[in-house]
This record gives sequence, C-alpha cells and structure tokens, in this order.
Amino acid sequence: MRLFFNTLEKYATGKIIAAGLILVLIFNLILFPFLFNFFNIQHLSIKNILDLKYSYTINEAYELFNKLGENGRNIYRLAEIFIDIPYLLIYSIVYSLMIIALLKSNKLTNLYFLTFAPILIGFFDILENLGIVVMLTKYPIKLNHVCNLTAIFTSLKWNFAVATFLIILLSGLYLIFTKTVERLKKSKKIN
Repeated sequence: MRLFFNTLEKYATGKIIAAGLILVLIFNLILFPFLFNFFNIQHLSIKNILDLKYSYTINEAYELFNKLGENGRNIYRLAEIFIDIPYLLIYSIVYSLMIIALLKSNKLTNLYFLTFAPILIGFFDILENLGIVVMLTKYPIKLNHVCNLTAIFTSLKWNFAVATFLIILLSGLYLIFTKTVERLKKSKKIN
C-alpha cells in the first residue's frame, strides 16, 4: 500500500492535477452530453442511465434497455467500454493525486490509505460497466443475478464517491484551517 502511495506521490503536482481535472470536466461537460445529443437516443438521457442511479431493480434496468431500442443499447454498450472506462481511469487517478497532495500538505501522510477511496470508485465502476455490457449484450435474456450484482457495484461506487468527496473536502478544510492558524501565529509574533 505504501508503495502505491509513494509511486503516485511524485505525480501529485498542481499541474498534473489541474490537467486531470480539465480532462474530467471535458468528459462531464462535453463528451457525455455530446454522446446523448449526437445520437439522439430515445429515452436515454444522462439522468436515465444506470451508471448515475444509486441503485436499481431488475425491472428498472430492463425497462430502460427495452426503451432504448437496439440502436440505443448498442450505443450505451459502446459508451460503457470506450468512454466510461477511460473516464474512470482518469478520475480515479486524479482524485487519488488530489488526496495525496492534500495529505502531504497537511503533513498527514500516515493517512495514505485514504488514497484508495478513488481507486475503489474506479474498481466498482469497472465491475458495474462489465455488468451493464453483459446485460446489454445478452438482451433480451434477463440476467437477474448479474443485474443484482451490478446494482450492488453501482451502490458501492457511489458510496466510495461520497467518501472520496468527503476526504477531499475535509482535507482541504483542514489545510485552510492549519494555514490560517499558522498565519495568525506569525502575525502575533510580529506584533
């Protein structure tokens, strides 16, 4: 685990993190909306896809697949493979780098295990994508067990996403607090 932290630590620079965040924004603000608008997929908007739900039932998943039609299912399957997998690799690494940079700035490197939260988002996102791709490939055959497992992976992904957000938020607030305290101490010494 420490080796993972040490390996990523050298890449946890402001420039690399900023470049990664720009890529994350490009995916979220351009690629994903473009995909849905360009292909004009009936009944498929960003709010309907399984990836963005906290969980779903077998009926909800297969109702969506049915509404998509064959073209929509094919596009959804390809997007899971060629857009979402590169995206999850980018955000997992970028958020890990952010946590590393914050832990280092806060002198809390003993909490390096927290850098795994974004990696776990990506891990469960890959499992979710594989489940969705398998279900879309085998459609109209209902794979109930695969769907149930995929829904669990989706929920786990979102749980680790919340954990990652909280880690970054709290680490950032802690950094602001400690820097403010340091400045106050320095200003009192000067007076």
